[in-house]
Formats: sequence, structure tokens, C-alpha cells
Amino acid sequence: MTIQRQYVLPNCSLILEGLSTDASNVLSVLANAEFKFVGVEQTLSGGTEFFNALVGAVSAYCQRLISGLDHPEHMATQSSMVAVEPDEGQYHRLIVNPELLDNPAATGEAAPQTIKLSTVQLFDMAEAIDQFYADSQTLPEVAVDLAPLQRKYVRAAEPLAQRALPPLLGVGTLAAAALGLFLLPVPELAEPEVLEQQQDAALLEDSLGDTDEGTEPPVVTPEAPVVEIDRTDETDEADEAPVNERTITDNEQLIALQQQVQQQIDDAIDADFSSEQPLSYEISVAENGDIVAYNPTDTAALENLDSTPLPALTYIPVGDTAEASTTGPIAEFEVVFAPDGSFEVISDQIVTAPVTPEVVAPAADDADDADAADESDEQSSTQIDRADGASSGDLSNTIASPIRDVDRIYELNQGLRRTIASNRNSDRSGPAVRYRVRLDEAGNITGYEATDAVAERYVSDFNLASLVKSTTDDQRQLDFLVVIDNNNVVEVNPWDGWP
Repeated sequence: MTIQRQYVLPNCSLILEGLSTDASNVLSVLANAEFKFVGVEQTLSGGTEFFNALVGAVSAYCQRLISGLDHPEHMATQSSMVAVEPDEGQYHRLIVNPELLDNPAATGEAAPQTIKLSTVQLFDMAEAIDQFYADSQTLPEVAVDLAPLQRKYVRAAEPLAQRALPPLLGVGTLAAAALGLFLLPVPELAEPEVLEQQQDAALLEDSLGDTDEGTEPPVVTPEAPVVEIDRTDETDEADEAPVNERTITDNEQLIALQQQVQQQIDDAIDADFSSEQPLSYEISVAENGDIVAYNPTDTAALENLDSTPLPALTYIPVGDTAEASTTGPIAEFEVVFAPDGSFEVISDQIVTAPVTPEVVAPAADDADDADAADESDEQSSTQIDRADGASSGDLSNTIASPIRDVDRIYELNQGLRRTIASNRNSDRSGPAVRYRVRLDEAGNITGYEATDAVAERYVSDFNLASLVKSTTDDQRQLDFLVVIDNNNVVEVNPWDGWP
């Protein structure tokens, strides 16, 4: 069975296809690697040699671009199969030898294939490669070779004369100061006041020695200054507990983040995941739902960390985004993976609303009262069904202009999942339901349809009717399948499957 891995970034996507050598889901034999860029019609695809050469060239060029240091191994040569060179302005040239490509004739000649990339596209490509390296389920024998650059390759920012000037000035200043101090006269030694006081005390003792033996000398006690402290304005700061402004405490926000983390782990966990004992991890989640840190709570959790999806889901920001993520508010959760493959996201700060107990009708004293109670229950049930059964619009089975772009379909899929999750009732309880929702290319909901009577009854819990916007038939649209399970977890996929 062919295994496919996708690493999708806003401006670049990497798709790897291959096989597994055993019964696991690990992609260990690479058959084809393909790079796609947003706004660029050309695509790059090839086998193992192409992928290794391209990954090495891009990683070396990005290291050289960020550090500003030229390493001989990072410089492109005429014999390089893949090279990255700077272009005009904020652009770069990616040059690939046609021998590495699956379809070298597509270039029209035997010359190397050149793609012009912006800095954003180049670094999205590097980010996709970094996500591949972090994925332990894909080509685990391939590892990034990181080593510090030797000092001999570091070029000095200043010439030797400028670097030697400060020490010379320091030595000269020290010599001048020593000469000036040598010419100064030797200061006279003055007796300290303490010594004078001791001498006065000795003279006093000598004078008192001449008095009568029965007479005690007077005792002189120095008066210490008294300082009065005004405590009227003093506050008891010790009783005030410090408030951590970086912790999210809003109950609704915590519930939304808990469900978002639940959905992320559910999408990323392997179907055959299992462990010998429960694995517990403490995680930190940012305001936008990104998992920014995790901490194993015991030795077993640390040893089995790679089998969980947490390393792949943890977002490590770069630059200004890193500073914002580390200083912004975060929520603390505990994720527990059970041995049977199930998991649970727990928060001690979430306050669950109290459940109102059901009211049981008293038993009828005779048969007539029982019949009347049954009839009343039947009428109440009918009224509830009519109240909850808000009808949804019927959708046509065909779309005149369907959306074909894979990247846009992925963005619409993620946006619809966030829209459903943010507009559902947080305290909703009920069976799993399925809906067919239609979106236009701008991400607006243009219609929806319940798949069965149960879903029709609970449609008001998701406020779908208020989200529908009008559109025209010439607009590109696409249907999506929305599934909400009995735990209120939202899952979205294209209606006809991924292209």
C-alpha cells in the first residue's frame, strides 16, 4: 500500500510518496518527492537522489543566508546537481539538473530547470523540509547533520588595526596614570578620630583611678536617636497573592481551546496507537490554539514521547512570532493517552455547568389517569420535535463551477472547522450528527443540508441558518462533510474526498 505524507505551508507544499518495509505505518522507502509553490506553475518532482540533493542545497543556502557566513561546502559549484543562488532584490534562483527530475523533457531542452522564488516562498520551503525532519514516521533513517561552524571560516568584522587599537590605548592610559601617580607627593598620615577617642578614654580611666575605692565612676550612656514610623498609609502587601496575567482563566475560552486541542490530536494520532500503560503530559496552549510546549510527567511518558503526536503538533515560532507566543496568555492542560489508544484533554480550571435532574411524573392511581399521562407525554414529545426541528435548505446534487485548487480546498476545510466550532453551543449534548455544507471560494456558507432526521433535529445547536449568505450560480463552490460526535468534537472533510 502506498503511503503519502503532506507538509503544507501557505506558499509551498511538500508531498512524499513511498512504501513501508514492515506492517507499521512508517514511510521507509521513498518513491517520489514533489514540491509545489503558490503562484508558480512549475513543480519539482523526483526520486531519492533528487530529494536528498534539493534538501541539502536549500538547507545550506538558508544557513548561509541567515548567518551571513560563507562555508566552502555551502557554496554552489558547476558540478552541483541542485543549487540556490541570490537573484535581484528579494528573490532567489533554484536551479535543478534535469537528470534528477522525473520529467526532464518538460523544460523543453537539456538545460537545468530554474525557478524564481521570493524570500517568503524559499523559507516556506525550508519550513516544509524542517517539518519532514521532525516527522519520525517518515524516512526515520534520514537525519539533519548539524554541526557548529569552525572558527577559521568566520571572517572578522573589523581589520586587525582597529581591533588592536583598544588594548593599546588601555596600556598607554595605564602607563600615563602610573606616571602621574608617581609624581604626586606622599600624603600626610592623619590620626583617625577613633584613636583620639580611645586616648581620651584611657586618660579618663587614669584620672578615675585616683578617687576613693568606694566611689563608683559615673556611667555615661549615649542617647540614640528615636525614629517614629508613620504606619497609617501602610498596606498589607503580604496577604495579596500574585496574579499571573499570562494564564487564561476565561471558562468559555478554555472550553474552546480544549476542544481545539482534542481535534488536533484526534486528527494526528495513529490509528494503531497503543501503549503498555497510561501516558500523561502537561501542555501549554496559546490563545490561537497552537500547542507551544509539552512536559512528560513521568519516565514512561518521556520514553514513549515519539509515539504520540505531540512533537509533530508543537508549534515553534520564529522571530517576532516567537516573542509574542512566549509572552502572550497561555492555557494549561493535561493530555492522558490510554493503553487502548484513546486519549483525554483535561483542565482543572474548567467549571462545568450543573446538570438539572429529570422530573419523574407521579404514577397514576387508576387506568384513566395512566392513559391521560401517556397522551400528555406523547403531545409533549411532539412539541419538542417540532421546536428543535429547524429545517435546512435542500442543496442541488451538482455544482456548476466546483473549486479545484487543492491549497484553497485545504484553507476552506480548516476555516469551516473553526467556524462550526466557534458557533456551536458549548453545552450541547446529543448523538453524533452529519451535515452537508456548501462554501464559495471566499469561504462563505451558501447552504447546508442535514443528512438524516437526527441531524435535522439538532441543527439549531450549530446556528447554521444565521451563517448562510446568498451567492450566484457562477461562483465557484464546493461541498464539505461536517461531522460532530457525541463529545462535541468537530471534523470536516471535502464531501467527495480530497483531490
